Amino acid sequence: MVKTRETDFHGWTQIIASTVGVAVCVIPITILSLGVFMVPLGDAYGFGRGDISLALTILSFAMAAALPVAGRLIDAYGVKIPMIASYLIYGGGVAAIPFAIENFGLPGFYALALLLGVAGAPSSTVAFVKVLSGWFDKSRGLAMGFAMSGIALGGAIAPFYAATLIEAFDWQTGFYGLALLPLVVGLITSFVLQEPPHLAPTADRSGITGMTQAEALKTKVFWMLLFLFLVAATAIHGIQIHLAPLLQDNGLTPERAALGVSFMFGISVGARLLAGYLFDKVFAPWIGALCFFSAAIGAALLFGTSAPAGMIIAVALLGVGAGAESDLMGYLVSRYFGLKAFGAIFGWIFGSLMVGSAIGPFLLGESYDATGSYVTALIWCAGGLVVTTVMLAILPRFPEFEKIAEPAKAEPKDSPAGVPAE
Repeated sequence: MVKTRETDFHGWTQIIASTVGVAVCVIPITILSLGVFMVPLGDAYGFGRGDISLALTILSFAMAAALPVAGRLIDAYGVKIPMIASYLIYGGGVAAIPFAIENFGLPGFYALALLLGVAGAPSSTVAFVKVLSGWFDKSRGLAMGFAMSGIALGGAIAPFYAATLIEAFDWQTGFYGLALLPLVVGLITSFVLQEPPHLAPTADRSGITGMTQAEALKTKVFWMLLFLFLVAATAIHGIQIHLAPLLQDNGLTPERAALGVSFMFGISVGARLLAGYLFDKVFAPWIGALCFFSAAIGAALLFGTSAPAGMIIAVALLGVGAGAESDLMGYLVSRYFGLKAFGAIFGWIFGSLMVGSAIGPFLLGESYDATGSYVTALIWCAGGLVVTTVMLAILPRFPEFEKIAEPAKAEPKDSPAGVPAE
């Protein structure tokens, strides 16, 4: 990118802040970490894995319903205030989970899951993707790849961190430790994050091009994206949440199973960075199709082999698929619909992903409880990922309204969107 003051300081500062902020949002802290609590909660209270997964279903449905509203709030009022409130409320909610379970059992757990879903929406990826879409144009895919690797980074660190606390102390301490991440790290990043001037709530936004929410809802692409991310999330997130107990069922200790989950998300970090770079070089839906097809192969291997080498390859391929979710989604929404109503449109499509996140873990848990095995569910997951691969491969080319405003003079090739070079 061109060496401008905005790019050197604001642009890259926003990438770092977004990466850290995404790493401690509600997705890695609650959704991706719950798997390590399934066995200890089952041992302590006799909860089935389907019972525990239902909390994620409630959380994800609540978040799916809240995301369009959160997107509209961010469009109208900016990212800071909604994000700070989100980190405070959802971080406090995570800290309250042990109290809720010990005193009210599963109903208390489910009630807090509902709160976490609603409160966690404004500090989810919608805010960070909007900020980066405003700062970057030609290098937007790479910027999002860096930032959205925060999900994989959080997914690699948070479950292992929680499992270590559980092993050293107890499951309650695992939740207390997780709560510190949004309450401390999240709040710090929310003060660093800064919207570009042309997207600020007080700015003249008449020059921002793109579709309104109503216009986007009338397009075929919108509904294709809504459906394919729903199916992909059902498969990938369902497997992610159950990967730790699945690996334990294959003879691994809880610590090694948690390490396997961390390995998957470690692979995902690299996959997100590479995919983000390629989004800017190759038609992005084709790269996404390749990533989801890799995950389909990984799901097939999980039920087709129990050999250590096969399991390692399967987990790695799932990590590649996990590297093409929210960053691909944000990139496609910004390119197909522009930035005029980005928060609201992204909120709808991200909401569909959260519905998949709600359905997937519950279905895998129920399938396991009914059959004592994950095989049937994994077959369906592999099939669903093949469907998403095909849908991505047939998406149309991007429309021609990418420029945010008419510049006073031609922008250099790699300057951030809407930021004039010096």
